[in-house]
Amino acid sequence: MRLLRALGVLFALLLGVTLAAAWLVPPRLDLNRYRADIARLAADRLGRAVRIDGRISLRLLPEPMLTAADVSVGSGDGIRVTAAELRLRLALGPLLETRIDARELVLRGADLRLPWPLDPAALMVRTPAWLSALSARVEEGKLSVGGLILTHIDAGLTTAAYTGTYAASGTAEVSGHAWRFTARLTQPGSDGSAGLDVTLDGQGPMQGTGATLTGQIGPDGTLAGRVVGSGPDLSRLLPAPAVSFRAEGRVTVAGGLAAADDLAMEIGGSPARGAVAIRVSPKPRLDLALAASRLDLDAWLPVLARPSSLRLPTGIDLSAEAASFAGGTLRGLRAAVDLSSAGAEVREARAVLPGDAPLRLSGRVTLSDGVGPIRPRFEGDASLVAPALRTTLAWLEHAGVAPFAALPQGVLRTADLSGHVVAEPGQVAIGALDGMVDGSHVGGSLTLRAAARFAVGAGLTVDRLELDPWLPAALPPLASLPGRFAPFDVDVRLEAKQALLYGMTIMPLSLDAGAEGGRLTIRKLDMQVNGVHANASVTVGEGGQVSEGRLDLQAPQAGPLAALLPDSLAALGHRAPRLWRAAANVQVLGAGMPNKLALKVTADLADLRLEAQPTLDLPGGTWAATMMLRHPGAPRLAEVLGVASAPAWLGDGSLSVVAQMSGTPERWAADSFELTAGSLHATGALLLERGATLSLTGHVNAETLPLPLPSPRALDPLPIAALSSWDASVQLEAGRVLADLRPVMERATATVALSKGVLRINALTGTVAGGTLAGLAIFDSKADPPALAANVAITGAAVASPLFDLPLDIASGTLDIGLGVSASGHSPAALLSTFAGDIHLTLRDGVLSGIAMAKASDGLASDAVQAALSGGATPFETLDVQAQAEKGVLALRTATLVARSGSATLTGSIDLPGSAADLRLAIRPAVPDAPEIGLRLTGPLEALRRTPELAEVTRWRIARAATPPAASEPAPMP
Repeated sequence: MRLLRALGVLFALLLGVTLAAAWLVPPRLDLNRYRADIARLAADRLGRAVRIDGRISLRLLPEPMLTAADVSVGSGDGIRVTAAELRLRLALGPLLETRIDARELVLRGADLRLPWPLDPAALMVRTPAWLSALSARVEEGKLSVGGLILTHIDAGLTTAAYTGTYAASGTAEVSGHAWRFTARLTQPGSDGSAGLDVTLDGQGPMQGTGATLTGQIGPDGTLAGRVVGSGPDLSRLLPAPAVSFRAEGRVTVAGGLAAADDLAMEIGGSPARGAVAIRVSPKPRLDLALAASRLDLDAWLPVLARPSSLRLPTGIDLSAEAASFAGGTLRGLRAAVDLSSAGAEVREARAVLPGDAPLRLSGRVTLSDGVGPIRPRFEGDASLVAPALRTTLAWLEHAGVAPFAALPQGVLRTADLSGHVVAEPGQVAIGALDGMVDGSHVGGSLTLRAAARFAVGAGLTVDRLELDPWLPAALPPLASLPGRFAPFDVDVRLEAKQALLYGMTIMPLSLDAGAEGGRLTIRKLDMQVNGVHANASVTVGEGGQVSEGRLDLQAPQAGPLAALLPDSLAALGHRAPRLWRAAANVQVLGAGMPNKLALKVTADLADLRLEAQPTLDLPGGTWAATMMLRHPGAPRLAEVLGVASAPAWLGDGSLSVVAQMSGTPERWAADSFELTAGSLHATGALLLERGATLSLTGHVNAETLPLPLPSPRALDPLPIAALSSWDASVQLEAGRVLADLRPVMERATATVALSKGVLRINALTGTVAGGTLAGLAIFDSKADPPALAANVAITGAAVASPLFDLPLDIASGTLDIGLGVSASGHSPAALLSTFAGDIHLTLRDGVLSGIAMAKASDGLASDAVQAALSGGATPFETLDVQAQAEKGVLALRTATLVARSGSATLTGSIDLPGSAADLRLAIRPAVPDAPEIGLRLTGPLEALRRTPELAEVTRWRIARAATPPAASEPAPMP
């Protein structure tokens, strides 16, 4: 027993020593000196060159294991394997015999690099001798096939003992996605082809995604077969929306290209056809083609706009008969896009937008760098043909692109445009814009920016622009003007070769303006209309605050400016053509709030200059102004304005008008004015009101009032047309009234009234040559023909010069005259030819020029009578004339003169239109039994022919000579 116990203890001791030696000794053995031998032995077993660059170690417990670091296995076919560590599980018996009999091969950190395309011989369709009894594993491996990389490979490789079929299974990651795979590769058949079956199952987030591949590898290394794949989220595999998918079709692998074409697909429940191709050599690339009857473009565009999750360039070709996008339907969609981690290249994109508008795009999408959300940026070329542009814009507004509904109706109806487009989130910029809009050529640039406020920036040139639809029919309130741009911020630079506005043609038009944050700025508005050049600038701020307002007008000929006059002054444009042929300059400066907008107006028209400083209350519609109007020659200006013979009745001198004015749209008032024009000097106040007719009221005080006396035989029509559109009631006072620059009345007063075309001069009073005048006159312009009626009485007027400037005239005396006359016609000549009425004239203590009754002595000698009738003057005590006019002919009913030298009676008629007379003067000198001395006055008034009638004088002399003197009559003195 003791012996057995001793033997047991000895065995245990030997076993412990042996185990300790097996555990402790091998790691301390220096096997590196056998490096070459071990590498050669491994190369013989693997059939490939083996190189060991790292440390070699051996352990026996718990099982024999040979470990080598930094191992590389390669061959001349380009296949190369490196591993951080190679571990071989060895059989103990052969090892004791110094032979290596590997039972399991493990490559940790293996990196397998295969060239693409593979040499057919490299596919290892023949079973290597070393694998027949060896199972191989790869831990934390990496496989590179051309440019395709698989990482984190944990897999095992075995060979069937009888068939030689390879089997591999394990996990790997491709492009960051984890997969479980199984693969089976059969031995080549008699035709040199080998069968291949591969199954993939997604792991983690890829759960539920899988694919199977069955095919044949030909003798030349090509693969042909079928593939079936499905999954709940296509976006995890390809740049596509997150929708379920299923695909089945043919697959081929050859020449560095793996392609699955003629795929029958179902994407998001919709059928489609497609193809997928992966190229790994010479450069890795994935191509996807998809054709569908209908596509949800809202889901696809965000995918195409973000960086590809794949680590290789990707090409996508999408086509659809119809595609839903932003609430609309696009027809004939096709998009060819190349994706990469840096962005996308849009080779071609086209679609027919709502409104039958074909759109084409090409360019590049780049992605922002740095921290923050990814911001895609598209830059490329685009073209659009929109026959119903408003329909297209309505769809874009619904899509949230811009508030196009704020655009006025009747604009942007059609478009055919192309340009260079730069689009970023919230902004689209179009440069090199060229094409047609509403039938007019358009060029330039356009920028649309969607932010808190939508912004439009434009630099455009157009051939023809219709402005009427863009502008309101009536001027909006100034305070609301910036608000009209509330949906927009606008910055526009516009050049139009031709623009149309309310029937006017503007050539050219230039506009530089902007509206932002309730502030409207017109930096420059430059245009030319009918030769008139206009330049304007203004800033309208919050509440309508105007600053830096300026308007300049220059016209080489001012005629076109006449169209800008108010209706009440429009006649000046027709009545004074000479004035409007002169050059004109107008400048308007303005600033202030709408209820107190201060302007400074300066206008020059030839020698006429206007200066005004109005203050406008635009909301209230009122204004007030100080106005000055000047001209160096008042009669010259009057003639230019169409007033005939102005120098003759107005006199020399300048024009000066200084007025304080105010008004509303319906009411203009000259609250006070001072007018100097030649010999005219007047002050007063006038009010002009607009109703059914224009109404003028007020008073005028004239220091000197020159009046024009039209030629009584003038044939030109009187300016009576305007009387029908006016009403008036003006109180008139004049210190002196001039006719042809000669005083005819003093301290004159009258009321000038006009109503319904009837002009009345009421309560006319004044002083004429020291006498008093009272009268009234009525002119009815509505009568057919126009009719004139007047009643005038003058009492105690002192005649100091020839009254009518005729050969037979009243040279002096005290005059009383009364007349009631009427006439009708359109011209002075017509009024004169219809002149009718009664005239009563009485003179006292006067002188009759043209005859000298005193020269007819007692003897009435022939020479004395001839001298009396040939000229001279006859003082008289009274002259009484009663006359009646009919159709312009004045008939003397009675005309009796009483003088110390005798008496005289005038009979006959005067033809006023013909300016001729047929008169007979019968004179009875102051002699006893005086005969009648006759004198006929005939012919033109200014050159009356005198024909004496002396028959009674002759008979009187004969009778006187035949009768001796009476006895009681003393004899004449010697």
